[in-house]
Amino acid sequence: MQTMLELLDFLMPYGTHSLMLIFGILLACGFGLPMPEDIILLSAGILASHGIVHLHHAHLVCFAGVIIGDGIIYTLGLKLGPQLKSRAPFKKILTPERDAKVTEVFRKYGTKVIFMARFMPGLRMPIFLTAGMFHVKWWVFIGLDGFAALISVPVWVYLGFFFGANLEQLEKTTRRFQIGIYSILATVIVVLITIYFIRLRRRRPAV
Repeated sequence: MQTMLELLDFLMPYGTHSLMLIFGILLACGFGLPMPEDIILLSAGILASHGIVHLHHAHLVCFAGVIIGDGIIYTLGLKLGPQLKSRAPFKKILTPERDAKVTEVFRKYGTKVIFMARFMPGLRMPIFLTAGMFHVKWWVFIGLDGFAALISVPVWVYLGFFFGANLEQLEKTTRRFQIGIYSILATVIVVLITIYFIRLRRRRPAV
């Protein structure tokens, strides 16, 4: 909550121009800026609740910032390939351990992880980089990431908008929402793992 208050104090003096700053911060998050994306989206909603920015404009700017930032990361992986792993700042983000984990997840579940990555802050950037390195088709990447963003971006912005006048209630609601999202994501992962092993078992020849 303290980080969000500091961000709001920084943004509010800029009025409607604060959306330009939000857009830039979201792009920076795509490159590994250590700031939770949900805090930025919540802040955009809070600014809208106070009439500082228009709600629809906040949605559009946030969605554009998220998708363009993700697209840049994907393109870097696509164009520069594995050599990025040895370059700053990517070598700190795509560590050998994390790289092995993301690669294994990609090989098991394919492009489905692109959708799930939107709800996995710690693995989002490595997954998008790896999607580029694996030459996932751009329309598949944008389609999956865009679909996930159409869910996550409005939800966070609306949370900030409806509870912007009561930050204490907003913090409680945000925690509940995060727990719900992670629970759903965990369920999806378990289902995918179960399906994977069922298919693997069926492919094995009977002894």
